[in-house]
Amino acid sequence: MRKNHANVVTQTVHVVPPPYNDQLTGTFSLYLPVMFTYNSADVESADYRTFLRKRGFLRFAIIPLGGFVILYFLFSLKYAFNATPMFSFEDIPKPGWIDKPAKSPLVLRIAIISAPDESERRQVMREAVLRDIKESEMRFEYKFFIGVATGWLRGSALNLSVSRESQKHQDIVVLDEIEDIPERLSEKRFSALKWGGSVSNDTYDYFMTMDSDTFCRFNVMPRWMPELLNNENVNPRDKPVLIGRMANHLTYFQNRIPDGNKDASLEDEFVKGPWFQYPMGVGYMLSSSLAKTMLAAEPSLPHHIHYPSDDVMVGAWIAGLRNFQDESIKWESTAAHSPLPIHRLYPRPYLPYVVDTKIVDDKIGWHDPPGRSGNDAPISWNSVCIHHLSPEEMKTMRTLKQFRGEWSQ
Repeated sequence: MRKNHANVVTQTVHVVPPPYNDQLTGTFSLYLPVMFTYNSADVESADYRTFLRKRGFLRFAIIPLGGFVILYFLFSLKYAFNATPMFSFEDIPKPGWIDKPAKSPLVLRIAIISAPDESERRQVMREAVLRDIKESEMRFEYKFFIGVATGWLRGSALNLSVSRESQKHQDIVVLDEIEDIPERLSEKRFSALKWGGSVSNDTYDYFMTMDSDTFCRFNVMPRWMPELLNNENVNPRDKPVLIGRMANHLTYFQNRIPDGNKDASLEDEFVKGPWFQYPMGVGYMLSSSLAKTMLAAEPSLPHHIHYPSDDVMVGAWIAGLRNFQDESIKWESTAAHSPLPIHRLYPRPYLPYVVDTKIVDDKIGWHDPPGRSGNDAPISWNSVCIHHLSPEEMKTMRTLKQFRGEWSQ
C-alpha cells in the first residue's frame, strides 16, 4: 500500500550557539546557524529507527546537537541571571571633567554613513544628536552619505524619497555612481573622506565618520578629549591622529580596481603583514592633518573592499602609510584572495615618506550597550559615543536626566 505524501510538512530549525570572544584578535563574533530539516511524512510512514536511517545525518548529529542545545540553554540562564544593567550612573560617580568647559571649540566635519531606507534614523539623528550643540563647545558641519538604491520598483521609490528629503534638509550627499549595497560600502567611506578633506585642514580639527545608529554626546566630547589624550598638547591640524574603539587585523590592501568599475564583485589586492589596529563600527576620528595626507596618495588609497572589511580598510591605510616603507617586513598573499600557494609580495608605498600616526583606543567613551557586542559596557557618565541604538533608544538618551542639561536651549 502506497502512502499519500501530499500533505508533507517541512520545517527548518536554526540553533544558534552563544557568542564567543576571539582572544587572538580581540574581536567578537557569532557562529553561523546550524540547520537541519525533517519531513513529517517520514515519521508517519516509519518507526523511529527507520526515520533515523532515512535521515542518516541526524543519527550522527542528534546526540551532540542535543547536548549543544542543553549547554546553550544553561549559558542563556547564566546570562539572564547575571545580565549587565543598561545604565551605571549610580555605580560610577560623575567625573570632574564633565563640568570643565572646553578651552576652545572643537571643530569637526562629520560624515554619517546611511542607507536609502533609513529616513527615520536620519530624522532622529537630526533631532536627538545633531541639534542644540553649544558653539562654545563645538562647531561642525555634517552630511549623510547615501548610495543609489537598487531594484526597479523599491529602488526607484526610495531614490525619489531620498531626493525629496535631500531638498528639504540640504544635508544629504547622494553618491550617484555608487550602488547602496554591502560590496560598495568602502567606496561610500572613501567618498565621505574626500568630502571631509575638501576644505583646508587649517579650518577644522577632525574628520569624523559615524554610523546612523550611533548616539554621540557632542557637547561633552570636547571636554573628554583632554582626558583621552592625557592632557597632551596634540594639534590635530598638524599631527596625524586616529581616535576610536580599536580591534586588530593583519590584512593590508593595494589599489588595483579603478573607480567607476561596474563589477561590484571585484576587490583591491589583499596583502598579509604585521598586526595593526583599526577602528570598529561605532565611528572614528581622523585629524585634519591625517585626512589631508591620506588624500595626497597617488594612486588613491585602496577603497574597493567588501563589507565587513570597510572598517579594517581604514586601519590598513594608516598602517600602510607607516609599514609599506619598511623593507624588513615580509609581505605575503592571502589564501582566500590570491592563487595558491601563498607567495611573497612587494607592496608599493602609498606615499614616498613614512607617516607615523598616533592611535588612541578609547575603550571607555566609545562602546555598545550591554549585550550587543564584545565591546559593550553600561551607559554611564563616561559614555561619549554609543553604538547599535534604535531610533527610540536615541530619543531616550536625549531625555535622560543625567544628560538632559548638556544641550543648549
